[in-house]
Amino acid sequence: MASIFIPVETYLPITLLLLVPAFLLLILKNKFSKNPVKLPPGPKPWPIIGNLSLIGDNPHVSFAQISKTYGPLISVRLGSQLVVVGSSPAAAAAILKTHDRELSGRHVPCVSFAREPKYNRDSIAWTFECTEEWKNFRVLMKNELFGSKIVDSQFHIREKKIGELVKFLGSKEGQKVQIREVLFVTTFNSLSNIYLSKDFLAFGSGESRGMSGLVRDMMELWTAPNISDLFPILSGLDLQGLRKKADECVKKMCGIWDSTIKERRERRGVDHQSNHRDFLDALLDSGFSDEQISLIFVELLAAVSDSTTSTVEWALAELLKNPEAMNKIREELAQGVLC
Repeated sequence: MASIFIPVETYLPITLLLLVPAFLLLILKNKFSKNPVKLPPGPKPWPIIGNLSLIGDNPHVSFAQISKTYGPLISVRLGSQLVVVGSSPAAAAAILKTHDRELSGRHVPCVSFAREPKYNRDSIAWTFECTEEWKNFRVLMKNELFGSKIVDSQFHIREKKIGELVKFLGSKEGQKVQIREVLFVTTFNSLSNIYLSKDFLAFGSGESRGMSGLVRDMMELWTAPNISDLFPILSGLDLQGLRKKADECVKKMCGIWDSTIKERRERRGVDHQSNHRDFLDALLDSGFSDEQISLIFVELLAAVSDSTTSTVEWALAELLKNPEAMNKIREELAQGVLC
């Protein structure tokens, strides 16, 4: 059989040529829709790109500027995607409170594993819609993780990990310390003890730096501008390679606690009765598979550790720039107000 060789440099032009009809069909479909939805006001979109030309490096600032012209509730087109933005307290209350059930679903980035329906139902951060499974999972987390009695019972874990942080910083007196790294280790181990009753990282170790970098890479991939999100018709191509890289990060993270999940399941089969119960036990009792639990911890353990670390790091930086606020906190600590 004869074969045809296509030079590598011709791949992109051929791909773009094949996509032109798809873009034209998309434009015609939107233009001649028989039942157009009444949308909030907004700037007129350009063909194909929509309102992308109005969005700068800080989208929230761009949306705020657009809302000054069109009002607190606006609609914009980002590529082929429709985005409705609420930029006032009243609009936020209507979205998050009055119509919370209808609007509980979220856009799921193409790079996220939650894009797959079988994983989406167990996602903490993203879900297509508010289903009964979604509600039941939230009830489980409230009862086993976020209830006031549960949070109070975890006080000794947080106190122990803060004590370890203070001890480590004391041992480094007079030396430079990467504050983000030690904050990440403290947060990660605090959460891992609540979820799996185990420390995974140690201060100053290569594993802690590697895990911190891995989580940071994953967060950057999840939030990076992706043409597949703007034009879902291209999602299968993964033109920027973001999905592949994100999947590699998630796989590496799951490998850190996969063995712990498996060992716990096997141990429970021999000795089901235990005086200690953590969130892993709750998930196992609820019938979640090892794969489901592992992906749940990617969001609950890895992503939360990164966001908490970033928040505390930012707060410390702001305090260093504001000596008066720092002195006030010192006084409150001395008086026991923050205890």
